[in-house]
Amino acid sequence: MATLRRSAMRRVGRLWLAATLCSAAPAAGDGFMAPRLRPVGQSKPMVVSPRQEAVLATDGQTVQVVLRTHFRAGPKELAWVVPVPAKPLRVEKCQAGIFSDLDRATAPRFYWLDSASGIGHFGCGCAAMAPSGRAPIAGAVTVEASGTAGIFQYVVLSARRADELTRWLNDNKYFVPIGSERIFKRYVEAGWHWLAMRVRPEQADKGTLAPHPIVYTYRDTRLVYPLVISRLSADLTNEIVLYVVARQRYACANWSNATIDRAKVRRDAATPSGTNYERLFEDLCRSRRWRVFVTEASMLVRVFGEVANRGLLDGVKDPDLARALGSQQTLTRLRAVMTPQAMDRDVDLLPAPSWGRVSNTFEVSAAAAPRPALATAWPLAAFAVLSAGVGLTGRSGWARRAGGVCVILSCAAFVLM
Repeated sequence: MATLRRSAMRRVGRLWLAATLCSAAPAAGDGFMAPRLRPVGQSKPMVVSPRQEAVLATDGQTVQVVLRTHFRAGPKELAWVVPVPAKPLRVEKCQAGIFSDLDRATAPRFYWLDSASGIGHFGCGCAAMAPSGRAPIAGAVTVEASGTAGIFQYVVLSARRADELTRWLNDNKYFVPIGSERIFKRYVEAGWHWLAMRVRPEQADKGTLAPHPIVYTYRDTRLVYPLVISRLSADLTNEIVLYVVARQRYACANWSNATIDRAKVRRDAATPSGTNYERLFEDLCRSRRWRVFVTEASMLVRVFGEVANRGLLDGVKDPDLARALGSQQTLTRLRAVMTPQAMDRDVDLLPAPSWGRVSNTFEVSAAAAPRPALATAWPLAAFAVLSAGVGLTGRSGWARRAGGVCVILSCAAFVLM
C-alpha cells in the first residue's frame, strides 16, 4: 500500500510540474512574445457646452487664425464680434472638418499593456441677436473692410473709444451684453481691430447650429489669443483648446503651463475615455485656480500640405505662411478648463523649443484595473480539485479512479489558465 501511495504521489508531482510549466510559459515556440497594446479610449471634451477652439499659425511675422462658433438656437440669433491685434487682411470660409481632424490627430489616446448638442456659443467674442443688413460708418468707429465668408457677411472695424464702439454695435443691432464697454476698453486702448460677423440674409433660415469655421490673416510678430472678451458670453465652466502651428513648440507666457503625470493615469471603465484622465485634468486645473493650460501634444507634422503631400489644414492656405514654415511644422495642442472669473487676461504665446515634444499616447498598465472575482476564483478551485484528487489516489477501487480524474481535470484547468 505504501509503495502504491508513493507511486501515486510521484505521478501527481510530475503532473503538477507539467501544469505549472504549461501555465507559466507563453504559447509561442518561435521567439519572444512581447506585450500587446490594446486601445482603451480617447480623451473627450471636458464640458457639455461647445468648446472654444482656435488654430493659430505663425512664422513670426504673419498670423493665421481659424475660429468656429456655435448658435444657441439658430442662425438668426448670431452676431459675432472678435478682437484682432492687427487689421485682418482677408476673411474666408474654412473647411468644416478641420477641428475634427485636429482632435483625432492630437487628443490623448490611451492603451493598456496586454501581456496576454450644439447649444452654446463661441467664447472668443460676443454673441447676440443680430438681424442682417450692411453696417454704416458712425462717429469714432470706422468700417475698414467688408465682405462675405461662406454663410457669413462681415465688417472689419477700428475704434478710437470703447463707448463709441459699444454705441455703434448697439445701433447696428448687435446688442452687446451689459458690461461690454469695460472689456472693449482694454482692446481699443491697445489699438486692436474688430471683426464683426452675422449670417447672410439668404442663409438665415437654414437650420444649422454649427456652421463652418472662418479663417483670417493679419501681420504681427506677437501671438495672442483674446480670452478676456470671452467673459461676456462664458458658461459656468469653459473649455478652451488652442492649436499652435509654428517652427517649434509654443507655451503660454502669462499662464501656468503643465502636463498630465503619466504615472497617475489608470483605467476607469466608468469614464468616456476609459481612464481617470478627465479627473486628473480637472483636479490639476482646480489646484491652479483654473489658470493653467495643459500641453497635451507637441509633434512634428505637416499641417500645411501640398497637392502631392496632403496636410491637416489643406483648406487653410496662406501661401506665404506655408512657404515660411516649410516642412518642419510643429503642432502644439493646449487645453484648459476654467471659470469666467479666471478669464482675466488674454493668452500670450511664446516659443518654447527647449521644452521638447509631448506625446499624446498613454500606456496604461492592465494591472491598474480591478481584477474580476471570477478570474481569482478559477485558480483556487483548480487547486482544491487537485488536492482532493491527490487524497483519493492513495485509496483503492472507485475512490482511486475518481482521484485520477480530479488530478487530470485540475491539470487541464491549469494549462488553460
